[in-house]
Amino acid sequence: MSFSFNDLNLSTVEASGVSSALRPGRYVCLAKEAKLKDTKSGGKMVEVELEDVGGMGSLRAFLNIHIPSSDQATRIGREQLKALLTLGGHKDPNNVGKHGIGSINGLKVGVLVVAEQYVKDGETRNGSRVKGFLDPATMQATTNSSSQGSSPSRDLDDAIPF
Repeated sequence: MSFSFNDLNLSTVEASGVSSALRPGRYVCLAKEAKLKDTKSGGKMVEVELEDVGGMGSLRAFLNIHIPSSDQATRIGREQLKALLTLGGHKDPNNVGKHGIGSINGLKVGVLVVAEQYVKDGETRNGSRVKGFLDPATMQATTNSSSQGSSPSRDLDDAIPF
């Protein structure tokens, strides 16, 4: 089948918007769509979407909770999960397995997002990743928009008298 630009019809295609991935900063987020998934190395991870309550976007967190080849990766992932559960107000963070993966959904937690470079399809790309979890009670509701790194207006507003 050959392609002809003259015959291109986009009537059944929805226009994409601006990327909704959270940029580096601090956000208060709701946990959604938590699921237990297999890792490439034969382990298990919790994948959870974290959606900013201020409408700035969302980001997925991948928490390794069982990596057979790495006790350290397992420990770190479980520590991250415990922070998400504890700071998010889970009713029983020590026994989340007893309540099911769905008990993570609806938790409201502070999220620290940092910049990340990664390689995909041989190309270096810039993105964001979840660095850690914070107590949402210590964060202002406007934190997400005011701490997303430096805005152009802040970069130009300095004290150098020219």
